[in-house]
Amino acid sequence: METHTPPVARTARVLSYDEARVLLDAALAKATEIGVPASVSVLDATGELVAFGRQDRAPLLTGEVSQAKAYTAAALRQPSGDLAAATSPSGPFAGLAHGTSRRLITFAGGLPLIVDGDVAGAVGASGGSLEEDELIARAAAELFAEWNR
Repeated sequence: METHTPPVARTARVLSYDEARVLLDAALAKATEIGVPASVSVLDATGELVAFGRQDRAPLLTGEVSQAKAYTAAALRQPSGDLAAATSPSGPFAGLAHGTSRRLITFAGGLPLIVDGDVAGAVGASGGSLEEDELIARAAAELFAEWNR
């Protein structure tokens, strides 16, 4: 008689709403500190929105862009800005953003939140220059990394 041992379930870090709110606040505080009205999105590992904030005077489009940056970082497991060269018109993945029904944005401002090699979520920021957006998102990502050391 053959016996089958069930596979071992994989456990993954789940980003809670309370954590997402603290990460959101950290990113928005950085935006205030550097004087850039911004939108910030915090997504879970599945790419769904958990927390969002748009500061006064942040352009309307920044909300959608911040979510797309975060989704890109979560879906591709890397900072959204790392994809700029590969998705340029002459890059090997030119047109990648047009090959999916979800919005991919391949410029800086989206960072994955990774624990033990798994994506627990992502943060995206929009409202300033690419460097400013990255700095805003990094405030949340660094706090998350501190929690998971």
